[in-house]
Amino acid sequence: MKKRFTLVDYAIIILVICAIVFAFIHVTSNDDTVNEKTSYDSSTLNKIAEKYLTYYRQGYIVNTTVHGYNSTDGKPVTLSGNIKWLDDDRGSNVKALVNSNGSDYIVGLYNHVPNADVYINSMTLEMNGEKYKNLTEIKINPKNITSLNDLITGISNDTDYEITTTITTDSVESMKIQEISNILFEKDGRISIKGSNSGLTNQIIIVRAPGSELSEVNNILSNFSGITNEITIRIYNCSDNDIDNIKNNYNVTNIQKF
Repeated sequence: MKKRFTLVDYAIIILVICAIVFAFIHVTSNDDTVNEKTSYDSSTLNKIAEKYLTYYRQGYIVNTTVHGYNSTDGKPVTLSGNIKWLDDDRGSNVKALVNSNGSDYIVGLYNHVPNADVYINSMTLEMNGEKYKNLTEIKINPKNITSLNDLITGISNDTDYEITTTITTDSVESMKIQEISNILFEKDGRISIKGSNSGLTNQIIIVRAPGSELSEVNNILSNFSGITNEITIRIYNCSDNDIDNIKNNYNVTNIQKF
């Protein structure tokens, strides 16, 4: 005798079919949209650079909301905007350049960055999956240089780029390093060119420095004898002509388009 299906049987069948369809759609979906938000305070801010760099390496645009205090009058302030640059010294002295409503602000903890515009009480990292358009990162073999200009002479003036590398030189005067910090802070607060924090007095650390800052610091350092480690050039809104220009002027080892 044939078994008749009850309403319960039909309901179970429908649920199983729906579950299979949902699983198929979930697995085969091409939607790569990602939304992440993490929050940091004074006790966890030493972890923020590591997280920021995971986004940076993948080409994501990173936004932030900073709750803190105005360094001028001590009043509470909330700052929301895009992180243009962020750096630390092995987990301490975290500082970030935040563009909010068309203006740039340096943010940091009072005891680490006393000359910041805003002292951080808490700070978020916010990423919604959006990436910079036509972003390209180019790796270049180490090279011998006699000035900072040697790093950028092969890049056209209208290129929007930043450079990261470490230079070991025959000697660097500590007064020159302080002068560099003063000049860069006066410009926009971004200390993208600095001395080593590992006790090596003959190293210059370049951390995502734009060409304009490299040119300005070149006038302070003048000529020296030095060698870099691997050089990373990140180009925003990069064109094929930009890439060809770099390939013609540097010993390129890798090109990554985001």
